[in-house]
Amino acid sequence: MRSSNRSALLTTTLLVAAVLAAAVMPAAAASGHYEFTDDAYTAEQGEVVSITLSGASDANNTSAALAGENNTVPLRIGGEDVNFAVNATVVDENRDGNVTLELNTSTAGQANASSYLTAAGNDSVNATQTTEALPATLDAGDYSLALGPANNSTDTATLSLQAAETTETTETTEPTDTETTTTADETTETTTTNASASATTETTGTSDTGIPGFSAVLAVVALLAAAFLAVRR
Repeated sequence: MRSSNRSALLTTTLLVAAVLAAAVMPAAAASGHYEFTDDAYTAEQGEVVSITLSGASDANNTSAALAGENNTVPLRIGGEDVNFAVNATVVDENRDGNVTLELNTSTAGQANASSYLTAAGNDSVNATQTTEALPATLDAGDYSLALGPANNSTDTATLSLQAAETTETTETTEPTDTETTTTADETTETTTTNASASATTETTGTSDTGIPGFSAVLAVVALLAAAFLAVRR
């Protein structure tokens, strides 16, 4: 075989190998890529919201696809515009291609970021809050979620935090009919009726001696005495 033909054959072989390598490399890189399992996550103020990441879904062997540092992915939550920004590094420790993060919105922004952003199971997350500590619970609203480098996000999602419902208990006090017995100084009128009040003693004054005709006898005696006196004069 002429040397020119050998050279041409070698060049063609190298080109084919380069094309095959270029075709294989993106697939390997894509295998180590993580993404959010949902485009939007919703929670109420004060709740713990679970944010799940999934990677290497197109690889037959996830452990091999996530070899080296392919099991590590940067995460960003919020931003300066919402007064709450967190930068974190998520590590899929068991390299199973799934990581579940738990964000406690009741303390988020008020304490150390690693206390309110944690990873479930054997996985881990190292988080740092880049904004000032908040005086109270996160405001209701939308907070951006992004994976990958700051200038080249590989996937994004949104956390929608809704205002917590406040249950107002209105107690209706129905008027009860209370019978109030007002004793106006309990005026005890002591009617002083003098005990010597008309002791009505009905005295039947019959001065009758009980001798029948006694009155007539007296009258006769009186007439005789008067006649006797008249004769003597």
